[in-house]
Amino acid sequence: ATAATSDDAAPVKISEGEVSEGDRLKGKVESIHGDDVFINLGLRSSGVVSVRQFPKGPPEIGSEVNVKVAKVDANEGLIQLTLSGGRQKVGGDWSAVEVGQLVDAMVTKTVKGGLEVSVSNLRGFMPAGQVDIGFISDLEPFVGQKISAVVLEVNPKKRNLVVSRRQYLQTQREEEQEKVWETLSLGQQYTGKVKTIKNYGAFIDLGSIDGFLHVGEISWMRINHPADVLKEGQEVEVQIISIDPDKKRIGLGMKQLVQNPWTTAENRYEKGKTVTGKVTRIADFGAFVELEQGVEGLIHISELDHRRVNKVNDVLKEGQQVEAQVLEVDQKKHRISLSLKALIAKPEPAAKAEEPEEEPGQSYVRKRKEPLQGGTGNTGGGGLFGNPKDFT
Repeated sequence: ATAATSDDAAPVKISEGEVSEGDRLKGKVESIHGDDVFINLGLRSSGVVSVRQFPKGPPEIGSEVNVKVAKVDANEGLIQLTLSGGRQKVGGDWSAVEVGQLVDAMVTKTVKGGLEVSVSNLRGFMPAGQVDIGFISDLEPFVGQKISAVVLEVNPKKRNLVVSRRQYLQTQREEEQEKVWETLSLGQQYTGKVKTIKNYGAFIDLGSIDGFLHVGEISWMRINHPADVLKEGQEVEVQIISIDPDKKRIGLGMKQLVQNPWTTAENRYEKGKTVTGKVTRIADFGAFVELEQGVEGLIHISELDHRRVNKVNDVLKEGQQVEAQVLEVDQKKHRISLSLKALIAKPEPAAKAEEPEEEPGQSYVRKRKEPLQGGTGNTGGGGLFGNPKDFT
């Protein structure tokens, strides 16, 4: 069998063991027996699809068809197939309805748990969870519409028919995704819609596929949370910055669509220049100042004043406009060092108090005339603490 690819792509051989439910293949009509159309898939087992899947009647022998694997029956040696995009009018005949068949369903009214539909005058039911890929709270707008659906269950005896629009939409989406993945390339630009916002980024709906926009790729300026600049349902211009075909992941960026302000920052903020900005964040080690959109500088706590500063909040507040001097620019690391104290005159050191100077030649004169304490004025020869003989 060959996987369904673009016309120019070389067919890819698939072994029988690799064929599984849901695989899309391309084959040739080999023969038609009654209601069964046998498809040559290039495998030991043939594929079979109901003739009712062909809206214009039985296909020509040898014609190529795109099919989808519905079931692999190893015992019978057959691969049950459904026709990609195949649609059949039932004509009010229960025997003409089968699981997996694509039909047109007219929505007649809303009922508990979903929609009541009419498939060629056969009454059917579409559960609310099968109306769309996402949840829909109000089903009333579907009343009176003709929609495409896939038969999920059919029981002619009980007159039970269950159909799904969701499965049809998923099949269409998967087919479109395969086409898109073949054409994706780095640098492509898309107009997308914000689908879901997370703390670390946002998922963007590009139509048939989703991509992820990391918070760091939204803007050149620092963003605390994606919800600060994005909202669900918003249309955005994005660029593909990474592709992982194996994991089916697409990385997107917004800031790449505008010039990086850091490429010329060194020319605009040369060393010694006085700049003006707004304090955006206060940290223990300093304050961040926005000089322009996407460019921030840092005033280290040691550059706030000539005196010692214990807390940055003692000098600056968030939202305050300040003037500072550029100390250094590191274009590669996107860093600009700023200083407040460089624009403040350094205070003069405090003068020391002068001691009175003695006049030249002046000698010390003792003013007290009475004897000193401790016996030093005693002339009795008793020593510093008196006469030792007095203690014997």
